[in-house]
Amino acid sequence: MKLNIILTLLLLNTTWELRAQTSLDDYRQEVIDYSHEVHMSALNSEASKADMRQANKGYLPALSMGAEASLDFRETTPERPWSWLADVTLSQTIYNGGAVRATAKRRAALYAKSEAEEQLTHMDVIYAADRAYWQLSRTESHLRTMQEYVAVVDSLREVVKRRFEEGYSAKGDLLQIESRISDARYQLSTAEQSYRIALHAYNSLRGTEIDSPVVLQESIFDIAAMPRRQEVNDIMQHHPQYRSTLLSVEESAWAIKSSVARFLPSVHLSIYGRLQPNTPHIRGNGSNINGGAIITFSTPIFHFGERREIAQSAEVKHLQQIALKEQVEDDIELIEGDAWVNIYNARQRVDVARESLSIAEENLAMSIYSYGEGMATILDVLQAQLSWLQISQNAIAAYYDYAMAIAGYEYATATNIE
Repeated sequence: MKLNIILTLLLLNTTWELRAQTSLDDYRQEVIDYSHEVHMSALNSEASKADMRQANKGYLPALSMGAEASLDFRETTPERPWSWLADVTLSQTIYNGGAVRATAKRRAALYAKSEAEEQLTHMDVIYAADRAYWQLSRTESHLRTMQEYVAVVDSLREVVKRRFEEGYSAKGDLLQIESRISDARYQLSTAEQSYRIALHAYNSLRGTEIDSPVVLQESIFDIAAMPRRQEVNDIMQHHPQYRSTLLSVEESAWAIKSSVARFLPSVHLSIYGRLQPNTPHIRGNGSNINGGAIITFSTPIFHFGERREIAQSAEVKHLQQIALKEQVEDDIELIEGDAWVNIYNARQRVDVARESLSIAEENLAMSIYSYGEGMATILDVLQAQLSWLQISQNAIAAYYDYAMAIAGYEYATATNIE
């Protein structure tokens, strides 16, 4: 019997029918293009941008026009019983306690924060795509391993059956192998179920029919080089979550100034022009144009300590944002450290699993050969099969963990936001 177990396990793509293959980068883009979360975050950024533009209009003067008409039902004078008036007013806020500037700065910070949160959404979606891609590769590998396992047990059954018919093996050997083939087919059914579920999740993220067949261009067995570890300070400079908290601190600082602005003096300037009939309003008397300017000054004097309470509330919220920023700094440092440990140890397990798999394959081949020559029992062969199967599953888990560890480190360090 000729076994090619390692080659079958490591070169998974060679036995599938040829279809268009999907790379990880292509799949990421498909998921991003379809993602509802990405679309909603983009719309939120657009809304924040419109709010920022609206706040900036507060720096500009306002032009308004009005008109009115009146009718006197008494008609007690020779003047016309009706009259009219039209005016145009240009008004400008000269100073209002810094409310306009504070509002504009707050909206600008909120807009920048929405952009950072949009990048965070992209990171979440990319990580979800990576998880679905590698999970499909993992279940596909497990399915093929189980198919190979069933094939190996079937081949062994033929050997046992022939030896039984020739009188070299007891019936108990045949019964044990029959029991083993039933268990193998049961596990194969479970592997097929896991693969179908992973395929559904894969296709659902990209918005296609959930049963659409897929051929992955990359596999968990394509060993990627370990990424270079990044310094925490460098991560902070470009991490969207950290930038989002910094912008929250900035926004809350401007909120303090905005909240107390209405308790400060304000100065407004209005320039108006007016068109109305001459007095008395009789036929042929004509109309006149006049205008002027008005400067208005006002300031609150006392409102039972309301300003103090409002300012204190805004300052407390500002301190909360500072504490949140410090918490995010600690979280990023912790997550990066854990992610790097995951990569380092997962790579060690990959190396161990690769060596163990080679030994298990050789042991299985020798056990089957020895049984055929009458130098080993069926129990030795069955034990070798179980050992090979367990080590194969460990290898798949190790390769999957390594692929996900790299994806997790990219997520923790925000290196996949581009």
